[in-house]
Amino acid sequence: MPDIKNKIEEAIKRLDLDLRGKVVLTEAATGAYIVTPVLAAAAGAEVYAFTRDTRYGSAEEVKRQTLELASRFESVGSNLNVITELSPEIISKADIITNSGHLRPLDTSKLQYAKKGAVIPLMYEAWEWRDADLDIAFCNQQGLAVGATNERHPDVDVFNYLGDMALKMIFDAGLCPYNNKFILICNNDFGPFIAKVLSRVCGALGVCDLAENRSKYDGLNVDWVSDFPEVNVPEKYRNCEAVLFTAYPFDKPWIGPENLPIPLRKLKEAIPGAKLLRYAGDIDEEFCAGKLDFYPVHVHSGHMGILPSAIGPDPIVRLQSGGLKVGELMLKQQTEYRNIRLVDMMN
Repeated sequence: MPDIKNKIEEAIKRLDLDLRGKVVLTEAATGAYIVTPVLAAAAGAEVYAFTRDTRYGSAEEVKRQTLELASRFESVGSNLNVITELSPEIISKADIITNSGHLRPLDTSKLQYAKKGAVIPLMYEAWEWRDADLDIAFCNQQGLAVGATNERHPDVDVFNYLGDMALKMIFDAGLCPYNNKFILICNNDFGPFIAKVLSRVCGALGVCDLAENRSKYDGLNVDWVSDFPEVNVPEKYRNCEAVLFTAYPFDKPWIGPENLPIPLRKLKEAIPGAKLLRYAGDIDEEFCAGKLDFYPVHVHSGHMGILPSAIGPDPIVRLQSGGLKVGELMLKQQTEYRNIRLVDMMN
C-alpha cells in the first residue's frame, strides 16, 4: 500500500478536522479502510475501533496493522483502542458512532446503549440510504442525529474517483477501453462522473440514463442512446465491448426475468454478446447465469461491484475524513464547512 501518513495528515488539515475531547466508535478494517480509526485518533479523538475475523483477514492481523499505522503519528498513543467486543459501556461513551461495516446494522441491540446527543455520520450520500444499515426510527426516539456526507464537497471530492473505478473494472474484466465502444446504463448521480472519464479514453460511449439527467452530460463526448430503463441501442453500439451498469436502489434486482425493469431478453436483443460490468445494482444472478456474460460473477446484494479502495487509499482517506467531519459538525449542530453544505441531515 502506498505511504498514506501524509494523505491522512493532509486530509485532517484540509478539513480542519478537530475531534479533541470526543469519543469515536468506529471499525478497524483491512486494506485502505485501515485509515478510519487512525484518522479519528490523529484528529484528537479517543477511539474505539471494533474488528472481527472476516474473509479478508483475522482480527489479530487487523489490530496489528492498525496499531502499526497509528504508531507513525506522534499524536496517537493510548487513545486508539482496537476491540473485538462491543460492550454497552463502550457504546455509551461514544459521541460519534460511524456507520461502518463491522458496526452495521446499527439497530436497537446496539443503539439502546448510546447516550442522548450522540451522532451517527453516514459515509455515503443521502440518496444512497439503505434501510438495512440503521434503525432511523429508533434514532429519532433516542435523540441520535444521523447525517449523510456530501461526497461532492470540494474538500472531500470523492465522486471524481468514480471514473477511475470504472476504468479499473474494465481492466479487471480483461477488457480494453481504447478504440472500443461501451454503453453506460445508469439511473443515479454516478453516471456523469463515470462518463467524464470513460468518454475521454473509450472509442465511443453511449449513455442510457433517466431523461431528467440528460443535461448533466452536456459537454461530454457521449451519445444518448435511450432513457432508462429502456435500452434502445442504435446500430453503432450493437457490437460494443461491454455495458457498465449502475442502478439505485443497489439492493433491488434490475436485470433478469420479464417482470424486472430491464428484462434480460431485451438487453440481449439490444446488445448481443456484450459483457455486463456490475458497477452497482443487483441483477438476478441465478436467472442470468449461463445466459449473460457478467463481471463480477457474484456481488452481495446492496454492495458495489467495485469499491473505491480498489484504486488505492486516496478516495477512502477523503471519504472517511469527510464522514468524520460530518460527525464533528453535527455535534456542533452545523451542516456547512467553508460555507458549503457538507452534512445532509437524515432525521
